[in-house]
Amino acid sequence: MICRTMVTIRGCTSPSARNIARCESGGAAVEFGILAPLLLLMLLGTIELGRAINADRHFVGAVSSAGDLVAREADLGTTQAAATANLNGMMQSIKHLMQPYDANSLKLGIFSVRASANDGNKAKVEWRYSYNGASVPAKCADYTLPKDILAPGGSVIIVDATYGFKSLFGSYVPGMRSSMTWSNKSYHSPRNKCVNYVEGDNCINPC
Repeated sequence: MICRTMVTIRGCTSPSARNIARCESGGAAVEFGILAPLLLLMLLGTIELGRAINADRHFVGAVSSAGDLVAREADLGTTQAAATANLNGMMQSIKHLMQPYDANSLKLGIFSVRASANDGNKAKVEWRYSYNGASVPAKCADYTLPKDILAPGGSVIIVDATYGFKSLFGSYVPGMRSSMTWSNKSYHSPRNKCVNYVEGDNCINPC
């Protein structure tokens, strides 16, 4: 009785095999049931891809801005504590550049590298600063720079950063992960001869 009612609604007035075969009752619902999960995955994937691209732009911009802020300074402070406080203040500004994305997983290692007076391809770390637990090379450690990036005796500010991106729906979309760790490195020429961590102590190349 139920089947006959459905057939009548679709214009299938006879329960014969021929008419039942032509009856399309429920076909759209079946097709939607098959396509809906695929369409939903495509929508979620598009949302996550857009978020990831935008977050990466914020991350790259934050890294570049951090290096630019430091490279503008001649002296970061008159004492080590003052220099660290100055850098901490800069990092608070950098955190705002990550908005609306979470900046708690942003890690920045900032350090100054000076080339040997005789060979621009041989360099050592003059000073270092770590924000949010970033890994940084030891002071006076040898550091390998890209070839010919510095002239003999020159210095450069390097920002080595990582960021942990967390997706909203990544665990539901095949091929995507719920979290990813990105890395970025930028090089900045000091506006002055070099950037002293403490006033006057680095430009004489203490290493």
